[in-house]
Amino acid sequence: MQPKGRLSGLMSCLMAGLLLTGCDEKPVPEETIPQVFVVKASEQPYHPQRGFNAHIASRSDVDISAEVSGKVIAIHFKEGDDVSAGDPLFDIDPASYKAALARAKAELARAEANKSNAEKNFARGKKLVDDGYISASEYDTLEARELESIAAVESANAALESARVNLEYTSIKAPQDGRVGRAKPSVGDLVSPSYGPLTTLVGKNDMEVVFQIPERLLLAAQRPDARITVKDIEVTVVMPDGREYPHVGTIHYFSNRVDASTGTVEVRAAIPNPDDILRPGLYVQALVRVKQPIMVLMIPQAAVQVDQRGTYVLAVDDTDTVTRINMVTGERVGENVLVNSGLDTGDRVIIRGVQKVRPGSRVKVEEFKPATEASTGSNAQ
Repeated sequence: MQPKGRLSGLMSCLMAGLLLTGCDEKPVPEETIPQVFVVKASEQPYHPQRGFNAHIASRSDVDISAEVSGKVIAIHFKEGDDVSAGDPLFDIDPASYKAALARAKAELARAEANKSNAEKNFARGKKLVDDGYISASEYDTLEARELESIAAVESANAALESARVNLEYTSIKAPQDGRVGRAKPSVGDLVSPSYGPLTTLVGKNDMEVVFQIPERLLLAAQRPDARITVKDIEVTVVMPDGREYPHVGTIHYFSNRVDASTGTVEVRAAIPNPDDILRPGLYVQALVRVKQPIMVLMIPQAAVQVDQRGTYVLAVDDTDTVTRINMVTGERVGENVLVNSGLDTGDRVIIRGVQKVRPGSRVKVEEFKPATEASTGSNAQ
């Protein structure tokens, strides 16, 4: 049996060891909940638009040609002049046409004289045949001569009118208002209807933007349940120097067939040209967009994630638990992206702190407030 003093010393040592061991143990730390910043998916105004390569054409681009043959004796314009309808452009030597007109007048006078004589002879013959002084065959001859003289007068009148028209054609006038091009012939050149265009005349206020669109876009716009129809669309023009033309156009023509080699349809939009900036043949970009903005669901592009399973966002539900939401996105609009499906208005998506969480995690939620307001409702390019 151990002495009492030795047992007391042993117990003291054991108690001291236990106390020392207790001092070395660390308290278990509390679990930290990560903080994330969220934004709410919201509907915002949006101007859908799409660009197409295009060129400018004129609905009143006229080739000026000669209707008669002859020598050019005068040119009344300079290249690029603005002219009005009826202004003289070219003069062709009228001498031979004046002579032809004089001959036609003389032929008409002779035909009318013959007609007058034939009518008198036929009137006499009618009395004579009734009295038996001439035979029926002679009477028939007088009647035929009267009819021939009437036909001759009509033919002479037609020849006179043709000669008058040909004389008028020697003075070539502008058929419309517009800008005239370069004169191909010079004074003294011989021209004719087969010569080809003498010059061109382009109306300034009849411009069109001509471009091709994929057939699927046309079919989508023509669907009975289409959200956007052709009536909701306007066309703006971006000039070759990058500036946007100040006036908008309206689509008025779709081709009645699809180009089988490209799968596209020709579209024409009438566009004002009051300042005479647009010229036929000018290559531009046509921006087709809706006249009034539509409301669409958007979220910041920074919230969108992509993996092998597709496009998704990490969202926070009503219990502040992280969930994964798969979705389909559309065009990018400034710092935002359109949401076609997957999200609902008001869903809270994580924009910062995504790396610290995973689906099922509990989080502390803070509303994200950018230093500068994000671009929303901008036009897609």
